Amino acid sequence: AEFADSVGVDIINSYLGYTRFDDSNQNYTYKDLDGYTAVSTIGAIISARKGMIVVSSAGNEGSGKWKYISAPADADSILTVGSVDKNRNISSFSSFGPTFDGRVKPSVCAQGEGVAVISSSGKVIRTNGTSFSSPILAGLVACLWQKHYDRTNIEIINAIITSSKLYKSPNDHEGYGLANFYIADKLLNVMKKIPAR
Repeated sequence: AEFADSVGVDIINSYLGYTRFDDSNQNYTYKDLDGYTAVSTIGAIISARKGMIVVSSAGNEGSGKWKYISAPADADSILTVGSVDKNRNISSFSSFGPTFDGRVKPSVCAQGEGVAVISSSGKVIRTNGTSFSSPILAGLVACLWQKHYDRTNIEIINAIITSSKLYKSPNDHEGYGLANFYIADKLLNVMKKIPAR
C-alpha cells in the first residue's frame, strides 16, 4: 500500500482476508473485527486516509462455521464487497457482517458467483468467490472515478453506497446490496462537493 501510494495509485483491490494463521495464537476473533485491530485493516484505513479507494472482498465464509467478514474488510472508509449470483441473489458463501462495533458490512455486492475467469491453463471457466466480486466492483469504481475525477474517494464511496438497492434497509448479509453505477453517476452529477479539510 505504501508503494502504491508512492507511485500515485488511486484504487487498491484486496481479495485476501485474514482470520486464521499458522500460529493459532495470532488468529483473529470476531471481537478483533472492530476496524482498528488487524494489521491489514490498519493498512486499508491509512490508504483511505491518503485518498485511495480500497475495495476489499468480504470473504467466503457465509455458509461456514466462522460466517463473518475477515480483515481488512472491517476497515472504515473502504468498500467491502459481498457476492451475488447472475440473478442478483446473495450467494450463500458470501460472508456476513456487521463489524464487531456494529458498522454495516459488506458495504455493497457485485457478481461473485458463476463469474467467467481465465484459468491457469488459459481456458475460460466459471467460478465463485468474493475474490471475483471485489475486482469487478473495483473496475466499475475506476470508471466512475475517472468520469468524476474531481471528487474525493469518500464522495465516490458515498455515491456508490447511496445508489445501492438496500440503501434504506441494509442487512448483515448483503450490506447495502447491489450497487447501481448508473444511479451513482447521476448522484455525483448533482451532489454538492464536500469541502476539503
